[in-house]
Amino acid sequence: MEDKLILGGKEFKSRFILGSGKYNLNLINAAVEQGGAEIITLALRRANTKESENILEAKQVSVAFRIAGKFQNTSGARNAEEAVRIARLSRAMGCGDFVKIEIMRDAKYLFPDNQETIKATEILAKEGFVVMPYMYPDLNAARALKDAGAACIMPLGAPI
Repeated sequence: MEDKLILGGKEFKSRFILGSGKYNLNLINAAVEQGGAEIITLALRRANTKESENILEAKQVSVAFRIAGKFQNTSGARNAEEAVRIARLSRAMGCGDFVKIEIMRDAKYLFPDNQETIKATEILAKEGFVVMPYMYPDLNAARALKDAGAACIMPLGAPI
């Protein structure tokens, strides 16, 4: 039996989810080409951090986007309200319904805020988003995220 990952009605052969934050295009291309990544999360606020490296134009990344669809994340959000706004704007720009929720109040340590993440997950799941929250590892928060409608959960420090 083939082990498949199904999220939001889409089927993926690979469970390798690649984050694009502070990316290097050579590394991202290698991860897609050699590692088989089909899902790449993209923080739109970081899409053009360097004129010479635009992640949206990278050949292998474009292939991955065609497979998985654009997969936004809310990197930079400090609370549920900001995360929901980023997700809605990204959807309106044509980035689809898949969203990785990242909410960090503390810019120094970058630990996810579970309570705000739960709030955003509940709102966005009700609006039809396929929500994949990034959370601080806590079993009770994980259960709350599942109950809020998360498609899957990405704990801090786990191989996602």
